[in-house]
Amino acid sequence: MPSDAGSVYIRENFAPTDRLAVVLLNKQTKAVIQRVGTSERIASPEFQSWLRHMNAARHEVYISMNTLKEGARGRTKDDVATIRNIYLDFDENGTAAVQKLLEREDLPTPNYLINSSPDKWQVVWNVEGFEKDQAEQLQRALVRQTGADPAATDSSRVLRLPGFYNHKYSPSHYVRAENRSSDIYSPDRFPRPVQDGRSARITRTVGRNPDLPVSQSERDWAYACRALSRGDEPHAVAAAIAAYRTDKHNPQYYAELTVQKATEALRAQAPADESVER
Repeated sequence: MPSDAGSVYIRENFAPTDRLAVVLLNKQTKAVIQRVGTSERIASPEFQSWLRHMNAARHEVYISMNTLKEGARGRTKDDVATIRNIYLDFDENGTAAVQKLLEREDLPTPNYLINSSPDKWQVVWNVEGFEKDQAEQLQRALVRQTGADPAATDSSRVLRLPGFYNHKYSPSHYVRAENRSSDIYSPDRFPRPVQDGRSARITRTVGRNPDLPVSQSERDWAYACRALSRGDEPHAVAAAIAAYRTDKHNPQYYAELTVQKATEALRAQAPADESVER
Protein backbone atom coordinates (compact mmCIF):
# COMPACT_ATOMS: atom_id res chain seq x y z
CA MET A 1 0.00 0.00 0.00
CA PRO A 2 1.31 3.54 -0.77
CA SER A 3 3.00 5.01 2.29
CA ASP A 4 2.24 8.61 1.23
CA ALA A 5 -1.54 8.22 0.86
CA GLY A 6 -2.21 10.15 4.08
CA SER A 7 0.11 13.00 3.06
CA VAL A 8 -1.47 13.30 -0.39
CA TYR A 9 -4.96 13.40 1.08
CA ILE A 10 -4.04 16.11 3.61
CA ARG A 11 -2.27 18.28 1.05
CA GLU A 12 -5.18 18.06 -1.39
CA ASN A 13 -7.83 18.91 1.22
CA PHE A 14 -6.14 21.65 3.25
CA ALA A 15 -3.87 24.67 2.95
CA PRO A 16 -0.35 24.24 4.42
CA THR A 17 -1.07 26.63 7.33
CA ASP A 18 -4.45 25.12 8.25
CA ARG A 19 -4.44 23.89 11.85
CA LEU A 20 -5.86 20.39 12.24
CA ALA A 21 -6.32 17.78 14.93
CA VAL A 22 -5.15 14.20 14.57
CA VAL A 23 -6.81 11.75 16.95
CA LEU A 24 -5.48 8.27 17.72
CA LEU A 25 -7.79 5.81 19.42
CA ASN A 26 -6.84 2.37 20.70
CA LYS A 27 -10.18 0.60 21.07
CA GLN A 28 -8.66 -2.21 23.09
CA THR A 29 -7.06 -0.06 25.79
CA LYS A 30 -9.40 2.96 25.28
CA ALA A 31 -6.32 5.20 25.09
CA VAL A 32 -6.84 8.45 23.18
CA ILE A 33 -4.05 10.66 21.86
CA GLN A 34 -4.66 14.01 20.18
CA ARG A 35 -2.13 16.18 18.37
CA VAL A 36 -2.86 19.62 16.90
CA GLY A 37 -0.63 21.12 14.23
CA THR A 38 -0.52 22.60 10.75
CA SER A 39 -1.46 20.39 7.83
CA GLU A 40 2.08 20.88 6.51
CA ARG A 41 3.48 19.42 9.71
CA ILE A 42 0.97 16.55 9.84
CA ALA A 43 1.65 15.66 6.19
CA SER A 44 5.43 15.63 6.75
CA PRO A 45 7.32 12.32 6.41
CA GLU A 46 8.30 12.39 10.09
CA PHE A 47 4.76 12.82 11.36
CA GLN A 48 3.37 10.26 8.92
CA SER A 49 6.03 7.78 10.03
CA TRP A 50 4.92 8.24 13.64
CA LEU A 51 1.28 7.71 12.61
CA ARG A 52 2.18 4.48 10.82
CA HIS A 53 4.03 3.31 13.92
CA MET A 54 1.01 4.05 16.12
CA ASN A 55 -1.36 2.47 13.59
CA ALA A 56 0.75 -0.70 13.62
CA ALA A 57 0.23 -0.71 17.41
CA ARG A 58 -3.54 -0.86 16.72
CA HIS A 59 -4.37 2.81 17.11
CA GLU A 60 -7.12 3.99 14.76
CA VAL A 61 -6.14 7.21 12.93
CA TYR A 62 -8.60 10.10 12.49
CA ILE A 63 -8.25 13.70 11.29
CA SER A 64 -10.42 16.80 11.73
CA MET A 65 -12.30 17.80 8.59
CA ASN A 66 -12.28 21.53 9.29
CA THR A 67 -9.59 23.89 10.52
CA LEU A 68 -9.06 24.96 14.12
CA LYS A 69 -8.45 28.41 15.55
CA GLU A 70 -5.00 29.54 16.54
CA GLY A 71 -4.38 28.40 20.09
CA ALA A 72 -7.24 25.88 20.11
CA ARG A 73 -6.49 22.78 22.15
CA GLY A 74 -9.87 21.10 21.85
CA ARG A 75 -12.25 20.21 19.03
CA THR A 76 -15.50 21.86 20.00
CA LYS A 77 -17.58 23.80 17.50
CA ASP A 78 -16.23 27.02 19.03
CA ASP A 79 -12.71 25.82 18.23
CA VAL A 80 -13.48 25.51 14.49
CA ALA A 81 -12.08 28.38 12.45
CA THR A 82 -12.95 27.63 8.82
CA ILE A 83 -15.17 25.11 7.04
CA ARG A 84 -13.04 23.24 4.52
CA ASN A 85 -15.23 20.21 3.85
CA ILE A 86 -18.80 18.97 3.62
CA TYR A 87 -18.96 15.25 4.41
CA LEU A 88 -21.19 12.22 4.84
CA ASP A 89 -20.44 8.91 6.56
CA PHE A 90 -22.25 5.81 5.28
CA ASP A 91 -22.28 2.93 7.76
CA GLU A 92 -25.13 0.85 6.33
CA ASN A 93 -25.40 -0.37 2.71
CA GLY A 94 -22.69 2.16 1.97
CA THR A 95 -21.71 1.05 -1.52
CA ALA A 96 -25.27 1.18 -2.83
CA ALA A 97 -25.97 4.48 -1.05
CA VAL A 98 -22.86 6.14 -2.50
CA GLN A 99 -23.68 4.91 -5.99
CA LYS A 100 -27.14 6.42 -5.68
CA LEU A 101 -25.64 9.67 -4.43
CA LEU A 102 -23.27 9.84 -7.42
CA GLU A 103 -26.25 9.58 -9.76
CA ARG A 104 -27.88 12.70 -8.34
CA GLU A 105 -27.76 15.69 -10.68
CA ASP A 106 -28.29 18.25 -7.93
CA LEU A 107 -25.03 17.45 -6.12
CA PRO A 108 -21.52 18.30 -7.34
CA THR A 109 -19.00 15.52 -7.83
CA PRO A 110 -17.36 14.62 -4.50
CA ASN A 111 -13.65 15.33 -4.20
CA TYR A 112 -13.06 12.07 -2.35
CA LEU A 113 -14.75 8.75 -1.72
CA ILE A 114 -13.11 6.99 1.20
CA ASN A 115 -13.63 3.26 1.74
CA SER A 116 -13.30 3.23 5.53
CA SER A 117 -14.26 -0.46 5.99
CA PRO A 118 -16.11 -3.16 4.02
CA ASP A 119 -19.23 -1.59 2.45
CA LYS A 120 -18.73 1.62 4.45
CA TRP A 121 -17.79 4.92 2.84
CA GLN A 122 -17.09 8.54 3.62
CA VAL A 123 -17.95 11.18 1.01
CA VAL A 124 -16.02 14.47 1.07
CA TRP A 125 -16.52 17.73 -0.84
CA ASN A 126 -13.90 20.52 -0.63
CA VAL A 127 -15.74 23.80 -0.04
CA GLU A 128 -15.34 27.49 0.65
CA GLY A 129 -17.69 30.22 1.82
CA PHE A 130 -19.63 28.13 4.34
CA GLU A 131 -20.52 29.26 7.85
CA LYS A 132 -20.46 26.55 10.53
CA ASP A 133 -24.22 26.48 11.06
CA GLN A 134 -24.79 26.53 7.31
CA ALA A 135 -22.51 23.53 6.77
CA GLU A 136 -24.11 21.54 9.58
CA GLN A 137 -27.61 22.30 8.33
CA LEU A 138 -26.70 21.07 4.84
CA GLN A 139 -25.12 17.91 6.21
CA ARG A 140 -28.17 17.14 8.36
CA ALA A 141 -30.44 17.62 5.35
CA LEU A 142 -28.27 15.34 3.21
CA VAL A 143 -28.30 12.72 5.96
CA ARG A 144 -32.10 12.70 5.89
CA GLN A 145 -32.02 12.35 2.11
CA THR A 146 -29.34 9.68 1.83
CA GLY A 147 -29.48 7.62 5.02
CA ALA A 148 -25.93 8.57 6.05
CA ASP A 149 -24.85 8.52 9.70
CA PRO A 150 -26.62 11.39 11.55
CA ALA A 151 -23.81 11.50 14.12
CA ALA A 152 -21.34 12.74 11.51
CA THR A 153 -22.80 16.19 10.92
CA ASP A 154 -21.04 18.47 13.43
CA SER A 155 -18.36 20.81 12.10
CA SER A 156 -15.77 19.56 14.61
CA ARG A 157 -16.05 15.97 13.39
CA VAL A 158 -13.01 13.75 12.81
CA LEU A 159 -13.06 11.07 10.09
CA ARG A 160 -10.66 8.28 9.27
CA LEU A 161 -7.46 9.31 7.55
CA PRO A 162 -6.79 7.33 4.33
CA GLY A 163 -3.57 5.36 4.10
CA PHE A 164 -3.95 3.61 7.46
CA TYR A 165 -5.61 0.43 8.71
CA ASN A 166 -8.99 0.03 10.39
CA HIS A 167 -8.41 -2.58 13.09
CA LYS A 168 -12.08 -3.26 13.81
CA TYR A 169 -11.85 -6.13 11.33
CA SER A 170 -9.82 -9.27 10.94
CA PRO A 171 -7.84 -8.96 8.84
CA SER A 172 -7.49 -5.20 9.29
CA HIS A 173 -9.05 -3.12 6.54
CA TYR A 174 -6.87 -0.65 4.60
CA VAL A 175 -8.59 2.75 4.37
CA ARG A 176 -8.26 3.86 0.76
CA ALA A 177 -9.32 7.07 -0.98
CA GLU A 178 -10.65 7.63 -4.49
CA ASN A 179 -10.07 11.12 -5.86
CA ARG A 180 -13.00 12.19 -8.05
CA SER A 181 -12.61 15.98 -8.41
CA SER A 182 -10.20 18.84 -7.79
CA ASP A 183 -12.89 21.55 -7.65
CA ILE A 184 -13.70 23.68 -4.61
CA TYR A 185 -17.43 24.21 -4.20
CA SER A 186 -19.34 27.23 -2.89
CA PRO A 187 -22.71 26.94 -1.09
CA ASP A 188 -24.71 27.64 -4.24
CA ARG A 189 -23.43 24.41 -5.82
CA PHE A 190 -25.42 22.40 -3.27
CA PRO A 191 -29.16 21.99 -2.67
CA ARG A 192 -30.54 24.43 -0.13
CA PRO A 193 -31.74 22.94 3.19
CA VAL A 194 -35.30 23.98 3.93
CA GLN A 195 -37.40 23.27 7.03
CA ASP A 196 -41.02 24.08 7.79
CA GLY A 197 -41.32 22.58 11.28
CA ARG A 198 -43.01 19.38 10.06
CA SER A 199 -40.42 17.93 7.74
CA ALA A 200 -37.11 18.80 6.20
CA ARG A 201 -35.88 18.31 2.72
CA ILE A 202 -33.63 20.06 0.24
CA THR A 203 -34.32 21.98 -2.92
CA ARG A 204 -32.03 23.51 -5.46
CA THR A 205 -31.05 27.12 -4.94
CA VAL A 206 -29.99 27.74 -8.52
CA GLY A 207 -31.16 25.81 -11.57
CA ARG A 208 -28.07 25.73 -13.75
CA ASN A 209 -25.67 23.50 -15.62
CA PRO A 210 -23.09 22.42 -12.98
CA ASP A 211 -20.45 22.05 -15.72
CA LEU A 212 -20.51 25.78 -16.46
CA PRO A 213 -18.52 28.29 -14.39
CA VAL A 214 -20.50 30.24 -11.79
CA SER A 215 -20.74 33.96 -12.53
CA GLN A 216 -20.65 36.60 -9.82
CA SER A 217 -24.20 37.61 -10.73
CA GLU A 218 -25.33 34.02 -10.09
CA ARG A 219 -23.57 34.11 -6.73
CA ASP A 220 -25.31 37.38 -5.88
CA TRP A 221 -28.70 35.93 -6.83
CA ALA A 222 -28.06 32.77 -4.83
CA TYR A 223 -26.99 34.86 -1.82
CA ALA A 224 -30.20 36.90 -2.08
CA CYS A 225 -32.31 33.72 -2.18
CA ARG A 226 -30.57 32.29 0.87
CA ALA A 227 -30.78 35.53 2.84
CA LEU A 228 -34.44 36.13 2.03
CA SER A 229 -35.33 32.52 2.83
CA ARG A 230 -33.85 32.80 6.31
CA GLY A 231 -35.85 35.95 6.97
CA ASP A 232 -33.39 38.79 6.26
CA GLU A 233 -35.03 42.10 5.34
CA PRO A 234 -34.89 42.84 1.57
CA HIS A 235 -33.33 46.26 2.11
CA ALA A 236 -30.54 44.72 4.20
CA VAL A 237 -29.86 42.08 1.55
CA ALA A 238 -29.74 44.73 -1.17
CA ALA A 239 -27.39 46.88 0.91
CA ALA A 240 -25.00 43.97 1.37
CA ILE A 241 -24.93 43.22 -2.35
CA ALA A 242 -24.50 46.89 -3.29
CA ALA A 243 -21.58 47.27 -0.88
CA TYR A 244 -19.83 44.32 -2.51
CA ARG A 245 -20.61 45.05 -6.18
CA THR A 246 -18.93 48.43 -6.50
CA ASP A 247 -17.82 47.31 -9.96
CA LYS A 248 -21.36 47.97 -11.21
CA HIS A 249 -22.27 51.34 -12.78
CA ASN A 250 -25.18 51.66 -10.33
CA PRO A 251 -24.60 49.16 -7.50
CA GLN A 252 -27.79 50.07 -5.63
CA TYR A 253 -30.03 49.60 -8.67
CA TYR A 254 -28.32 46.31 -9.50
CA ALA A 255 -28.69 45.08 -5.92
CA GLU A 256 -32.38 46.03 -5.68
CA LEU A 257 -33.11 44.34 -9.00
CA THR A 258 -31.31 41.18 -7.85
CA VAL A 259 -33.33 41.09 -4.63
CA GLN A 260 -36.56 41.70 -6.56
CA LYS A 261 -35.85 38.77 -8.89
CA ALA A 262 -34.92 36.51 -5.98
CA THR A 263 -38.15 37.46 -4.19
CA GLU A 264 -40.19 36.66 -7.29
CA ALA A 265 -38.42 33.32 -7.71
CA LEU A 266 -39.12 32.32 -4.10
CA ARG A 267 -42.78 33.31 -4.44
CA ALA A 268 -43.09 31.28 -7.65
CA GLN A 269 -41.55 28.30 -5.92
CA ALA A 270 -43.77 28.47 -2.84
CA PRO A 271 -46.99 26.92 -4.25
CA ALA A 272 -45.12 23.83 -5.43
CA ASP A 273 -42.88 23.73 -2.40
CA GLU A 274 -44.65 24.66 0.82
CA SER A 275 -41.47 24.07 2.84
CA VAL A 276 -39.78 27.26 1.62
CA GLU A 277 -39.10 29.47 4.62
CA ARG A 278 -40.61 32.92 4.40
